[in-house]
Amino acid sequence: MTVAELVERLAPVLAGAAEWDPVGLQLGDPAGPADRVGVCHEVNDAVVAASGGLDALVAYHPLLFRPTTSLVAGRSPEGRAHHLVAAGTSLVVVHTGWDTAPGGTADALAAALGLEDTIGFAPIDDRPDAPRLGRVGRTSAPTIGDLADLVAARLDASAVRVAGDRDEPIERVAVLPGSGGDFLADAATAGADVVVTGDVSHHRAVAALDAGLGVIDAGHAPSERPGMAALVDAVASFTDVTDLTAIVTNPWEAS
Repeated sequence: MTVAELVERLAPVLAGAAEWDPVGLQLGDPAGPADRVGVCHEVNDAVVAASGGLDALVAYHPLLFRPTTSLVAGRSPEGRAHHLVAAGTSLVVVHTGWDTAPGGTADALAAALGLEDTIGFAPIDDRPDAPRLGRVGRTSAPTIGDLADLVAARLDASAVRVAGDRDEPIERVAVLPGSGGDFLADAATAGADVVVTGDVSHHRAVAALDAGLGVIDAGHAPSERPGMAALVDAVASFTDVTDLTAIVTNPWEAS
């Protein structure tokens, strides 16, 4: 398999990405080989060190998110890009494409928390049929506190934050993997009693409570973990995979 063929295999996933998102082939030669493929959450130094011998990496998070004018060796995104290019390792990014895809990050988080009868919400753009970044469904957890405990256990999240009364009864839960602060109003409109996401600021949590919406902040990386396992399975459905998703990419957990 070539790198171009790897990207083609991922085309249905990439089609649902946001226009601003640098998904697809970020580094490498489309005509190059992609017989030995690794899957990772994010390209950090540990992933780079573990990628020796791989032809290509499929990463969830982009490595180069903003335009750059140089690739210089060192401890930085540009330095990691320099290393991969020098090693001949291509990089394909899926990010928001995988968030919206059937079975992707949003669906995987909803499944990990046992949500039922889920529907999509939070459109990725203004199109009427735009893919949805989040999911909302019924929960069997009786209260916000019970759901927070489930979140901590299922996502292996060590620092779950709760905005709202832990004893408040709940029925419908919204999930937004990663940074969902921009879409809390969408979660309330979708009929959720509480939203599970990451990276929620003080002021957005207050606004959510004012709108009658509880918030469980599991952290950015933990809320995406179920989606990483699903990504490994998706890529493994068409090629052999080296699973690098267990490498810690959460800066709050790194030793």
